[in-house]
Amino acid sequence: MSVLALTFTGCDEDDLIKESPDQLNSSNYWESETNANLALTTAYQRLSGGTWSHTEVNYVVENFRSDMTKAGADVVANYPDQNAFSTYSVADNNTRMQTYWNKSYDGIAATNQVIHNVSLMSEDQISSNAKTRIIAEAKFLRGYFHFRLLMNWEQIVVFDFLPQSGDQLAQPLSTREEAWTAIEKDFSEAAADLTINHADADRGRATKGAALAFLGKSHLNQLDWASAVTTLGEVIGLNEYELSADFSSLFDGSNEATNVFNDETIFDVAYTFNEVNGGNVIYAGIPNFAASEMGGWEAMLPTQRLLSELKSEGRASSEIGAVTGLNKYDDRSYGSIFFNDDDVDIYGDTYEGWFGVGNTKPGWKKYLHRDELYPNSWRSDINTPLIRYADVLLMYAEALNESGLGDPIPFIDEVRARAFLPATTAGNQQEIREQIMHERAVEFALEGQRFYDLRRWGNAIMTDAILNSGKTGANNFVFEDDAFLPIPASEKLNNPHID
Repeated sequence: MSVLALTFTGCDEDDLIKESPDQLNSSNYWESETNANLALTTAYQRLSGGTWSHTEVNYVVENFRSDMTKAGADVVANYPDQNAFSTYSVADNNTRMQTYWNKSYDGIAATNQVIHNVSLMSEDQISSNAKTRIIAEAKFLRGYFHFRLLMNWEQIVVFDFLPQSGDQLAQPLSTREEAWTAIEKDFSEAAADLTINHADADRGRATKGAALAFLGKSHLNQLDWASAVTTLGEVIGLNEYELSADFSSLFDGSNEATNVFNDETIFDVAYTFNEVNGGNVIYAGIPNFAASEMGGWEAMLPTQRLLSELKSEGRASSEIGAVTGLNKYDDRSYGSIFFNDDDVDIYGDTYEGWFGVGNTKPGWKKYLHRDELYPNSWRSDINTPLIRYADVLLMYAEALNESGLGDPIPFIDEVRARAFLPATTAGNQQEIREQIMHERAVEFALEGQRFYDLRRWGNAIMTDAILNSGKTGANNFVFEDDAFLPIPASEKLNNPHID
């Protein structure tokens, strides 16, 4: 099993198998630093779901089940396997779910190839610094792929080794505790060996901050508040990150992790219209995000519940206008969605100019290009943030509030200040908890956070939010059945250790 493996079957009159000396196979591939880096690049590429699957699988699995994103008209009419996530009716043979599961394990397999084989390379084949860096980056990626699986399934199969035989390919489900232990080990070991930052040419690769941020997120989702405080505090203590002044720029292609002026995006999935290894690294994004009134396919829409949450904090009339530059509501409203408001600008026109007079339907602004709606037809090169500094600040605030180990208010207010909002008036623990819930809802719309946040906050909060979301099919939601996805039927069929 290897990234590049070829079988040769030509024979001469003596029935000898001959191999071309310049061909790569599993025995000679891992002999240079160049090849090791190429194999690592393959592992990074597994972060993308692919041209179509990125929005039509990853975004579906990670966003459609929340109370603030719903299936759009195109999905409702044509794609029942996607709509099932929005209506809480995912069966074990759902093709989108199975693709998400399989692609995650493809990523794990690619990282295991790197970790196993690079660790065996000699000093003549690779420098010690490159060896340490490549293995650390691969461990970070392996931790992330396991992490995203465990956020969606109650139990997963952990592969923290490279199978050496067919018998090792089928493994039993790990307990949740065992899976978290493996994930934390990978993130911890990666953090120990990764650099704090990279040269400009290598921006976007995994860093110490990225590994610590996901380690802290792992602690948080286990309700291990004290460990979360320690680890997330380390990220803040690196003094490497700060919030970008322009919230919208983080999602419109103008200020991504590869931008030297972006100090907020800690790790993202990178795309580009430029040629990489013979092809463009793009995905079918713009029409899936854009509402039908904007010529989009409208695969997904914000719910009215999200709009209400975004508009729940307004500004006094004296604060609004050309002098202050402030809009009526939380600035994140105008960076996340299009809605019927005089301050909303859609490519030089008003909301009603696009959506029609009297329309109240919200549409996504996140992940649409800044200056032109369709600069390259249906293709998008806008990166997808996986973790931002704003997330670190709000997770840290949550851990402080739940543990009582410090004052969470300054970290909440730092996020609010970017949105030109006043300091929170929350006082006691419950008020602060509710403030954090609000901030996370409006800060991370369509970033694959909300469903998992609700689950972390418990059955009652999650059930209430979804049942009152106004979504078609919301009444199907049952916490015990829908908080996690079913093990894919294909996995149960092919793995004798899973019933």
